[in-house]
Amino acid sequence: MEYLHGTYSIPLVLLSVFISICSSYCALDLSERMPKLCGRAKSLWMVLGSVIMGLGIWSMHFIGMLALHLPVDVRYHSLYLVLSILLPIGAAWAPLSAISGDAPTRRQSLAGFLWMGLAIAGMHYTGMAAMQIPGMITYNPYWIGVSLLIAFGASFVAFRWAFVYRKIHEGRPPSFSAKCITAALLGFAIAGMHYSGMQAANFQVNGALRHGAGEALQGLDDMLLASWIGAAALIVLLLFAFSQFLERRFAQRLADGNKQRYDSVFEHNPDMVCLFDLSGRVLRANPAAERISGYSREHFVSQPFTRFMNRRDSMKIRACFAQVLEGTPQTLECSIRHRDGRTVHLSTTIVPMMEDGMIVDIYTISKDITVQKKTERQLIEAKLEAERAARVKSEFLAVMSHEVRTPLNGVIGMSELLLESELNEEQREYVKIIGKSGKALLSVINDVLDFSKIESGKVNIKNEPFHLAECLQETLRLFTPQIRHRALELNVYSDSAVPEFLIGDEVRLKQVLINLIGNAVKFTEQGGIEVRIRQVCRRGEQLELEFAVRDTGIGIPAKAIPDLFQPFYQLDATARKHGGTGLGLAISKKLVELMGGSIRAESSPGNGAVFVFTIQVRCTEDKMAARL
Repeated sequence: MEYLHGTYSIPLVLLSVFISICSSYCALDLSERMPKLCGRAKSLWMVLGSVIMGLGIWSMHFIGMLALHLPVDVRYHSLYLVLSILLPIGAAWAPLSAISGDAPTRRQSLAGFLWMGLAIAGMHYTGMAAMQIPGMITYNPYWIGVSLLIAFGASFVAFRWAFVYRKIHEGRPPSFSAKCITAALLGFAIAGMHYSGMQAANFQVNGALRHGAGEALQGLDDMLLASWIGAAALIVLLLFAFSQFLERRFAQRLADGNKQRYDSVFEHNPDMVCLFDLSGRVLRANPAAERISGYSREHFVSQPFTRFMNRRDSMKIRACFAQVLEGTPQTLECSIRHRDGRTVHLSTTIVPMMEDGMIVDIYTISKDITVQKKTERQLIEAKLEAERAARVKSEFLAVMSHEVRTPLNGVIGMSELLLESELNEEQREYVKIIGKSGKALLSVINDVLDFSKIESGKVNIKNEPFHLAECLQETLRLFTPQIRHRALELNVYSDSAVPEFLIGDEVRLKQVLINLIGNAVKFTEQGGIEVRIRQVCRRGEQLELEFAVRDTGIGIPAKAIPDLFQPFYQLDATARKHGGTGLGLAISKKLVELMGGSIRAESSPGNGAVFVFTIQVRCTEDKMAARL
């Protein structure tokens, strides 16, 4: 047996590498369309991509085989040639499926990767098996391993491209240079696999049969094989041209659809929509612009929009346009003159329209907020009117309270003088009733006067030193006669952490305590009243104190607790029996809030009630100032 040594035609070798790179680029270019398609269109593109890449690889392979010149006659088996065509088409199907379908699992990815590598290698060695020479072909295991390694490397590059493309497709598509580099890598890998596989082949021929045995071989000769390759190349060109036609048609349909949607949104938008050039002139306006402004679209086109605005709003629009030209969208409120002379208020959003990273036009959407502005003005006017009415009411109540309280003090004073004179029993009872009624009326007037002062904001909280224990004693001393008369207990508990001397408003604190303890005494028939004081927190000299007034009285229904601190609120049953104005708790709540605290109530019928409030005070070490 004689070993044959062939020679390569460099032009055909370069042609095979070029075809390999071009086929890879065509497949990559077609793969970009895959994620955007669905249904029959996706299947058609997958078939086109697979056939183009498969025939390209096959053409590269057999051009490479034609590039090898052996000193014997070579023929090619037709059946093996057909099989070698189908294998690269199937190999190309795997990465296109990875791009077009749902994200594959690891097992599916591995199976596709192995299938593509085996199919490419199978195409090569099936093509080699199609060669018929007057001898035999043996293979070097080392170069077979190299060719298989390159085949699987090429399939890895293809699958890697597929996954990278899936990841970046939702953002920016791959650049032309990236596709070219990937196509070159893939093309060189496929060509490298072919020529390493060719290097693995050892051609042996019997010297006696070396010449004149070509007539005995069956199959296609070089010319027929070249015809097959030419036909494959022609099919590739036709398919690629058809794909480009489909792409342009798809792009045109997509552009037409986008334009129709844009026109529909533009024309049927209920808000005023305008398109401006970069100099601020109107290029297009929708029908809503005619309805809102009263002008026809012909009045807008080719004119600056500021013509319909006052000077101040024109300056605002120009400033916003300058920001938009720098790429920053703007939103502002402005007004235009309607054709009939009235003012139309607009809330306008201005955005740039970009093409290839450049601002080409400016797009505005203006919502008519004239009714909203009118409503806002009416609300502001109503608020101001209500505030004026509240001030007038408070001033009236303050004046009337003073005017009524002056003669009432005279009535109470004269009744007390009458009680000191000689009166019979019936007359004395009448005078007592006069004095009691006068004091009750004075209490009502005082409550109304305090409430009106608080409502009008005329109550100022003082910050003066005072002695807390003395403040409590003076407050409790007012209720000593009533406590003794009803045989009630009155206990006071103070936390040891509470300082003895404080800075705050002693008068207002007394007023709150008088209201709460007075209510407790009023509604408690038996048992007692408990006052607890504790320090909630301390930050330096600043203190938060909590006061709790608990009684064992009749209690309060749970449904009435939310309304307890509303002005003039009274429970029907207690109002008839115990009287009162319903202002005490409302005044207490306002005063507590002015002192930086809050107040709440907890109760249930028959189990008494507890009122808890907090205030903000400061501690002091100046005992002399506190006692003064």
